Amino acid sequence: MAKRVLITTDRLGRGDEELGRLLMRNFCYSLARAEERPAAVMLMNGGVRLACTGSEVLDDLGLLVENGVAVKVCGTCLDYLELTDSLAVGEVGTMPGAVEALLGADGIVTIA
Repeated sequence: MAKRVLITTDRLGRGDEELGRLLMRNFCYSLARAEERPAAVMLMNGGVRLACTGSEVLDDLGLLVENGVAVKVCGTCLDYLELTDSLAVGEVGTMPGAVEALLGADGIVTIA
């Protein structure tokens, strides 16, 4: 069974924001280079910033896409955060698609 990774923030954990951003960069770097890759990475809420121009993890997300991992970026979140025109990697996802993925047979790993 494959895993799907749901990322809802641009930093990992609570507390120091700079440390959280560093941890997220390290997480994305390691995820993109892991021997076993997820079936998909789903970005929602503040996590959509990771797929937008200026993000420090664009190369890592791009590597995932190159290796067949679907990177789905919440369209509602992009609109709300006024980042639609800044999307640099991945494809715009929908809530029905997210619900289908979350209810599917794949395991879900949530990074919040």
